[in-house]
Amino acid sequence: MTSSALPVSFKPPLLAVSIAPTRYSYHLIRMGREFVVNIPSASLMEKALLCGMTSGRGMDKFKELALTPAKARLVAAPIIQECIAHLECRLVKEVEAGDHVLFIGEVLTAYAEADLVSEDDDGILVWNLEKANLLLHVGGRIFTVPGKPVKALTAYSFFTRFN
Repeated sequence: MTSSALPVSFKPPLLAVSIAPTRYSYHLIRMGREFVVNIPSASLMEKALLCGMTSGRGMDKFKELALTPAKARLVAAPIIQECIAHLECRLVKEVEAGDHVLFIGEVLTAYAEADLVSEDDDGILVWNLEKANLLLHVGGRIFTVPGKPVKALTAYSFFTRFN
């Protein structure tokens, strides 16, 4: 399936994906209690769009879209080998949200192609935007990739407080 992932906690590392109960992926996540967020580069734009437009209920998307399933490190759900990064998650909570359900997963492990990430001045792992060519969905059939990075002057910390 194609979905956006939203970080919801740093400690423990949690993220959420929003899926309609009518979707096949909804049933797979509920049964398996785990999922993988595969992060594609722009070269996979057409395949990512087709993944979101078609159901795996009646077809093998890996075969039909010439994508390669590979064994994940910690969960049974496969990774997509062609993607540039993977976040393996264990389902910890479901939250009804209108016509969708938020699946909140604890990130058990996350990994990316080594040359696509680096540590910034604040010790935070960040994408190398000159190399990663991240695919970002705007809506419909519109996608974008990050442009010129802009860096704030304020140092980043998970523990910053405002009085």
